Amino acid sequence: MGLIDDIKSFSEKEKLGAKKNELLQSFLAKGFPTIKEEEWKYTSLKNIVAESFSVEENGTEISKGDIEKYILGFKYKIIFLEGVLISKPNIKGVDISDFSNFETKNDDAIFGLNSALAKKGFTIKVENNIILEAPIEILFFSNTKNNTFVQHRNKIIIGDNANIKFVERIQNLSSTKCFTNHLTQIHIGKNTNIEYNKIQDNSANSILIDNINIYQLQDSNAIVNTLIFGGAFTRNTLSFEQNGSNCDSNMNGISILDDNQFADNHTFVDHKQPHCRSNEMYKGIYLGKSKGVFNGKIMVRPDAQKIDAFQSNNNLLLSESATIDSKPQLEIYADDVKCSHGCTIGQLDDEAIFYMRSRGIGAEEARAVLTYAFASEAVNNISIPEVKKLAQKLIAKKLNVDLDFNL
Repeated sequence: MGLIDDIKSFSEKEKLGAKKNELLQSFLAKGFPTIKEEEWKYTSLKNIVAESFSVEENGTEISKGDIEKYILGFKYKIIFLEGVLISKPNIKGVDISDFSNFETKNDDAIFGLNSALAKKGFTIKVENNIILEAPIEILFFSNTKNNTFVQHRNKIIIGDNANIKFVERIQNLSSTKCFTNHLTQIHIGKNTNIEYNKIQDNSANSILIDNINIYQLQDSNAIVNTLIFGGAFTRNTLSFEQNGSNCDSNMNGISILDDNQFADNHTFVDHKQPHCRSNEMYKGIYLGKSKGVFNGKIMVRPDAQKIDAFQSNNNLLLSESATIDSKPQLEIYADDVKCSHGCTIGQLDDEAIFYMRSRGIGAEEARAVLTYAFASEAVNNISIPEVKKLAQKLIAKKLNVDLDFNL
């Protein structure tokens, strides 16, 4: 038995509706993506899907102490257990509810499977002119007795002239494997600003496929910060569609992996209207036998003149066994644009380490300070102090040093 057989057995018991069954049959005909597909060229699911998983299993209860280990202490918290909403705040002008179905444009097999099986997740609707001083913290907890495959399907609709920030965390509390297929669709109104922070520091037996689709209207500004520090397997796909002029799409990513951890960051920015900008900066630090993948694509449509787009992927390999596959891409059909991309892969400067050690700094501390200096540009782009401080703390933990990088 493998995951495909588990999905078939689950669907037969669930008696899906006609539309969902059609989506499921389409997925089953294709199967999970393989390395033969261009978008999955460097990312193999073969060993994962060969295992058996319970599909959408209900977990055991969690304690208040379990929750408090992972919250950052914000005023507004949305809490899920096994994808089911168990706690939400009351915020004027913000409607928070559990799962509601919606369609996606993408025909990727993973999207189709999520569309067919998902019954869990959140729906957030923000009225026009809403400005929140405090971020909304979203926590998904899993605590099952068996290996579990779950679907989360989330939708955020934000009105015009709004300003709102989110902090999302997906956390497996059990000793069993949790494979999460997580999809979030975000619609951003005119002249609205959002910041979405993803903290991915899950347990060593956790598998995550995380897709975010963002649709922007005129004069909107979106920032997504992706912080990857834990989990056995992480695949992030982040796409922006600019449907109005003067949009800003910003991405910051930090991956620090060790042991046999794997992380793949895929980005896509679709510049469809003129006078827009995009800026993405992904920093990767790899130790042990870890592996990273970056695939970033910028698309500029024929009518999208006066575009300013920048893409950067910089990587440090701190082990001879660590690897990174990087593929930056530009596809431009307009002539009055400024677009650039760059990729670097390197190691720490031995002379800089020697200089620091000659002044009484220990070897590990010297390497850690230089490594943090490499990552700091992306860290400093985080506007929420609590998230920035957590990132600094997790970097120090990964590098096995007791240093306060906030000094």
